[in-house]
Amino acid sequence: MSLRLSKDISDIRAGLFERIESVQDEYAAKGWLPARLNLNKGIVRGIIELFAWGLWQLYNFLAVIHRQAIPLEATGEWLDTHAAQVDESRKPATKARGNVLFLRGDQTGNVRIPAGRIVRTQPDGKGDIYRYVTDELAVLPEGAASVAVPATAEEYGQGANAAVGQICELVTPVEGISGVTNAADWLIEEGADAESDTSLRRRYVLAWQRQAGVTRAAYEAAALSVPGVVDVYVADQHPRGEGTVDVVVMGTAGMPTSSLLSDVRAALDAAIVINHDLLVRAPEPVNVSVKAVLELLSGDADSVKAEAENWVRSMFSYGDDPDIPRFSIGKDVVRDRLASGLVSIAGVKRIRWESPTEDVEIPAGGLAVLEALDLQTVWVAEE
Repeated sequence: MSLRLSKDISDIRAGLFERIESVQDEYAAKGWLPARLNLNKGIVRGIIELFAWGLWQLYNFLAVIHRQAIPLEATGEWLDTHAAQVDESRKPATKARGNVLFLRGDQTGNVRIPAGRIVRTQPDGKGDIYRYVTDELAVLPEGAASVAVPATAEEYGQGANAAVGQICELVTPVEGISGVTNAADWLIEEGADAESDTSLRRRYVLAWQRQAGVTRAAYEAAALSVPGVVDVYVADQHPRGEGTVDVVVMGTAGMPTSSLLSDVRAALDAAIVINHDLLVRAPEPVNVSVKAVLELLSGDADSVKAEAENWVRSMFSYGDDPDIPRFSIGKDVVRDRLASGLVSIAGVKRIRWESPTEDVEIPAGGLAVLEALDLQTVWVAEE
């Protein structure tokens, strides 16, 4: 049952008018009022308006308090307060860190790459550019075509978890270096946004459920407490034989780094006291290529293509937006889900699919990984 706690200021004003009208004569007879009040103008009307506004603010505050007092509806600092009562706190944002490949130019011999060199991505589909700073001095040895140099993102957040080849510009030139790039496994540590309310609410519930003992909830709670972990699947029905438990981890970049898996293992070892045969692992990757032609009736083809690519990439990445049915651990790649966002783009009439040719089934401990994306546009006439 929905409980309406707030009131419209017009209702409050009408209630005050009704009350004053009903008691004016009585109060005047008792000497509490000097004479019958004019409620339509003058100082009395001004006082009524001020009082009505104050009551309206109190009703609004009551509605806020009522919602924020419920942990599963609370937001922001109110939710932080509830989480603190079960010894949980919001996970902080972290910076992405990984190995950027510096490519040899025409110069021979050893090439010195000082610390503090800046590299960056090209603008992504949203126009965002991410910059990274090398952490230490590196040397490209004679005869080598490239060298991996550790670099850290300038900004916090998962947006800096660049896709393959996305880091491609050298901002501060280095003599003897022709360019930079990043490989598929370039990340050392994932970048993560500050934890969302949706994620913290999930962990709040798990904090209560884990009180039942060493259950699936206890494993999930420990794994999700690690910054950078966004989803977890616990295989607790003896996946590798009697007494075995597998904890499958998804990071902000999808497939987790070895560093993140180590952190999860440490968190589980600290939280779980029963000696299970525990394996912390990455999901089984299922590569998916998305290739399609979008038939357009109107709009700008480049803008439509960029919006469509953003939609597809978002489906294969982490986020809390309930309007995007993302492919997380164990979620099948259903073409209709992909199509739902594409056909909703203004100007798109139809999708001609080339890949995948059908829905892609993902095992319980698997994760769909976007291997390739190729969207083209073509103009068609209205039928």
